Amino acid sequence: MTVLSPTIILVLVFVIGLLIGLAIKKGIVAVILALIAMFIASYIGFSLAPNYSMQDILSKIGSHVSIVVNEVNKLISVGFAASLTLTVVLFAVGLLIGLWKG
Repeated sequence: MTVLSPTIILVLVFVIGLLIGLAIKKGIVAVILALIAMFIASYIGFSLAPNYSMQDILSKIGSHVSIVVNEVNKLISVGFAASLTLTVVLFAVGLLIGLWKG
């Protein structure tokens, strides 16, 4: 295992948070654009998935979103019980900057 200096570890944690924030923002934009495309396609009568209606797709997405929200709530409750270290703070700052500027 490679031994890294604490400064390099802190920089890498920040960069990881930044990259994850960018990925999340780009993923959210992609999902929104895909939903808009499906809505427009269903409006003009073109079906992207022949056996699914827009309501079916939205209900499936809604069930998955509720699962993710429940998991995030569990993680947040554990995170606040634990102490905030500098690495967690730097990761959160990187994540927020990635979401903001992405």
